[in-house]
Amino acid sequence: MEGLVDFKGAAYFVSRCGVYPDNRFVRYYETESVNKARDAQFLSTILESEFQVDPALNFVSILDARDGSDLDFETAMTRRIAFCGAANEDLKNTQDSLLEYGLYPDRMELSSVSTLGGLCDYARFNSIDAPVLFFELTSQAATIFIQSKGQLDVARPIPVGLDSIYPILQRELGLKDESSARKLFFSNTFDFAEMGPKLMRKVIKELQASTGFYEVQTGQTIEYLFISILPKNLSWVAKTISEALGLEIMQPSYEPWMKSLNVKVSEGVELMNLGSRWMGLFSLMGEYHLREEVANG
Repeated sequence: MEGLVDFKGAAYFVSRCGVYPDNRFVRYYETESVNKARDAQFLSTILESEFQVDPALNFVSILDARDGSDLDFETAMTRRIAFCGAANEDLKNTQDSLLEYGLYPDRMELSSVSTLGGLCDYARFNSIDAPVLFFELTSQAATIFIQSKGQLDVARPIPVGLDSIYPILQRELGLKDESSARKLFFSNTFDFAEMGPKLMRKVIKELQASTGFYEVQTGQTIEYLFISILPKNLSWVAKTISEALGLEIMQPSYEPWMKSLNVKVSEGVELMNLGSRWMGLFSLMGEYHLREEVANG
């Protein structure tokens, strides 16, 4: 950290932090009525029965799925909500790790949620009306988000992550163990594009099921694919999925969007050369939820 920030004698650097606790969750739910969405006890029961999340062991936020604002139990006029959070213990451990790095988080956000919020605002700003499939792929699991016109329509996990790929890669290339497969997977020495459909078969199957159901249910056609987090050397993952699903990969144009949020960067930063994984960082910077009125839906 000392190489990036001038602490000027301070013990900690006050910062806004985006974090990825292992057991974080974002779940979309639509209640039967507005009154149900205002009933905290009902929502707590749904969280446990539908999503197997214990409110006593997890820090939970309930958001309005239309704009990402905190749900107001007194005045809420929506049936569409999103449960977000993570285990209390995991969040504490994450905060402790940040303190060890010399960071004092004045605000700690789930990067899954802040990135989703940034993507929704980006879609509204650019008048992207067609639904966008946002796929967050991590080691042990993945989450499927679908947003339409800047509002969340789907948020569900799938039990398939990058870890499920290593045994397949080991078998295909005759490697001695999964550890060797993992090292090769993240290296820049092998082009996986050709075997991408084999490696991503389980993931693609889950995505096809979710997107197909959404399109039948809503009558809308998903046109874009957005994948966050993954480093540049795994760009073949997005290409493989986009070809399998017939979607266009969304390549964000950050400069006009960030200008609209009054976010400025150094002259040495070339925004046009930055890929989708930067959406998470930039989404922590802008107060975009204050810029537009909530669209009723």
